[in-house]
Amino acid sequence: MTPTQKLEDYSQEQHDTWNFLYDRQKAHLQGKASQLYLDTLAEMSDTLTRTSIPMVADMASQLKKATGWSIEIVPGLIPPSEFFKLLSQKKFCTSTWVRRKDQVDYIEEPDMFHDTFGHIPPLMNADFGSFMHRFGQIGTALSNNGRAFQVTQLQRLYWFFVEFGFIREAGKAKLFGAGIMSSYGETTHAWESRNTSKVFNLAEVMSTPFQTDVIQNEYYILDSIPELERELNHWFERTI
Repeated sequence: MTPTQKLEDYSQEQHDTWNFLYDRQKAHLQGKASQLYLDTLAEMSDTLTRTSIPMVADMASQLKKATGWSIEIVPGLIPPSEFFKLLSQKKFCTSTWVRRKDQVDYIEEPDMFHDTFGHIPPLMNADFGSFMHRFGQIGTALSNNGRAFQVTQLQRLYWFFVEFGFIREAGKAKLFGAGIMSSYGETTHAWESRNTSKVFNLAEVMSTPFQTDVIQNEYYILDSIPELERELNHWFERTI
């Protein structure tokens, strides 16, 4: 069955938890997050609501009008091949479950707050939306051809940019990745590490393993999203 979302399925405690997460994180990101992220979060304020859990259909409708992207509800983590396929169709996936009150500081598996507050706003930006679409197309092609090593390289790129990347704005490193945007602890740690973070290098990033269950120790600062898309295309051309 295709997962669905019903507002009546959420308790008031879940709405309160969402509101707490939203307000705490938005305040914590001021002065640290990239303007790209903060601007797109503000653009989505009517659908990515703060006082109650947002409806996926409303956010999807706004994205569709802005950049052609949509949102697909999934039951939880999905295989890389399915994830790539959704991205190639300009669909980002989200769960609809919200962490408990006692999990506000840490959860092992991403919940709806991570998926939507962290990942969805930047898809309102044309450059980022274009990069993610191409990323999905390339991932799908490599998955379909059984290129397991190259898929791992793409997963590393996703991790160090889409989840835990910085971008440079007006000469300064600013937080960007969804894993940082949606986590109070990661925001603090990443921001304190900004002066020791590395300049983004695609070959190095694709060669660097990562761990999913610890606070990150490696961060990279990207100068240009369109330039990264061009580099990714060149890498793909050499790979095939």
